[in-house]
Amino acid sequence: MRLAILGPPGSGREAVAGAIAARLAVPPISLADAGQAEIRASTPAAIQALQHMNAGQLVPDKVLLSMIRNRLAQPDVASGFVLDGFPNHAVTAVALDALLSDLGTPIDRAINLVLSDAEVQRRLAGRRTCRNCGRTWHTEFAAPALPNVCDRCRGELFQRRDDSPDRITSNSQDLWMRNLD
Repeated sequence: MRLAILGPPGSGREAVAGAIAARLAVPPISLADAGQAEIRASTPAAIQALQHMNAGQLVPDKVLLSMIRNRLAQPDVASGFVLDGFPNHAVTAVALDALLSDLGTPIDRAINLVLSDAEVQRRLAGRRTCRNCGRTWHTEFAAPALPNVCDRCRGELFQRRDDSPDRITSNSQDLWMRNLD
């Protein structure tokens, strides 16, 4: 089974994708994880992505699709996968469809998680990430025992740049979902 879980940031895509992937015994695949693996491997796509990110620019779709292609070429996806938040807009959906067609692995189903703009703002404004282990917490829904301290590793929790109230209201959904921070 090959699924795509879509929706705005804060909609629970990662949790839904992870739960479905575990149930189907296939890997969940997020653009952020694929990008970080590419960066660790110092691939040409990673180098291009870092150049854009360091310049404060969005990573071009062509580079993102290259990273996804590399991830989908791994042996662990032979029996299926669950895409977490990708594609994130119509242009990448068409390009992903062509890529998956080339690979002989079309998407079987897509699930779109829908939230109001107000709910997206509420969820993102309270989201905090651990600098050490990367675990996500929420000041309202899943608060750590001590403010700004990760329960798992005792690392410092921080609010991502793209989760600040100013960025939430000034960015479109496409911009949020394309950010690899």
